[in-house]
Amino acid sequence: MKAKILLASLFGLLFLSPAWAAGTSDDLESRRNSKLEATVMNPNLPLEKRIRALKKLQKDEMVDGRILRTFCVWDPLGKAGPISSTVDDQKLRSLHYGMDLTVITFQDENQLIEALRNESQCDAALIRGAAAMEFNRFAGTIEAVGALPDRQHLQLLMQVMANPRMAPRMSNGKYKVLGVATIGGTYAFVGDQKTRRMKDLKGKKVAYQDLDPAMGELIRQVGAVPVSGNMMANVQTYADGEVSGMVSPAIAYLVMGSGQISGNIGILKTPVAQSTIQLIGRVEKFPDGLAQILREDFLFKFENYAGRVDKEMSIVPSNFWMEDKAADLKSIEDIYLDVRLKLREEGYYDAAMLRLQRKIRCKFDPDRSECANPKE
Repeated sequence: MKAKILLASLFGLLFLSPAWAAGTSDDLESRRNSKLEATVMNPNLPLEKRIRALKKLQKDEMVDGRILRTFCVWDPLGKAGPISSTVDDQKLRSLHYGMDLTVITFQDENQLIEALRNESQCDAALIRGAAAMEFNRFAGTIEAVGALPDRQHLQLLMQVMANPRMAPRMSNGKYKVLGVATIGGTYAFVGDQKTRRMKDLKGKKVAYQDLDPAMGELIRQVGAVPVSGNMMANVQTYADGEVSGMVSPAIAYLVMGSGQISGNIGILKTPVAQSTIQLIGRVEKFPDGLAQILREDFLFKFENYAGRVDKEMSIVPSNFWMEDKAADLKSIEDIYLDVRLKLREEGYYDAAMLRLQRKIRCKFDPDRSECANPKE
């Protein structure tokens, strides 16, 4: 009997030990990686410690100690534009995270989006929030009509989104949100300063960008006639007086150039939405830890990016901005809500993001009626 037990033990040592040892090695590697991932995802730890852990996790991706990635950027003003300059800054900062970036600038936003879709050039693309809807509905809904009254609301939202607990919402399985920055507001431009409210555009043609159908719905809700096109085409038709108004990000003013603009135009001062630029990356190129650190970095630079936008927009003459009356603001807010609810029911806006935005509005202004009787 003892001989049989001894033979069984020897058999196990000879034939089973390698598999057991391999399993143990795999377990140790798995536990090691899990610990490294937990370190990278913990914003309470020193950044240097998190970066060291990230580099260990990414060692197989590195070439000469760097993670090579290509960022594609939309800037209607080209490489000298404000968005491209922001990415130049990010390129330098990314070296600290072990990333060596190649940056490609597109002036045609549709070409950039196609380049991200077909995966031929771009590991990640910096695109407008409205365009990001295709890649992540939660993040795309940031630019929902009237959802964030001013930049402070957007900044608080960015703080929430940079929390590691929000990471699952940042990915849809194929694409991942790597960062969000402000590019100012989306405004209603009018061709004549006698037009003091959006409702005054009733029956008139108003241009909007075709990648943001929500603005077309808003224009219909105020009784105007929506005319879709890309930013460059809209700017031209507006500057030429072919439409009575335009709903567009403020950056459209920079595209127009002051020489094309009539001195009688006006911009309703209360933004229709907060305009953003969002970095969308392919999931396989940006693991959770790297994506988390990038989102936090965008948040850290929020004020810096906002300052650049303000500097660019300071060229808009002060007499172009038209103040809204309190009664008009209440009326348009009701229209904004109707648009959001309609597009939520149609599956365009993300319901979770709309709820989060309502909570942020109520944090700043608890007396709003929607705080006691929410519809979102």
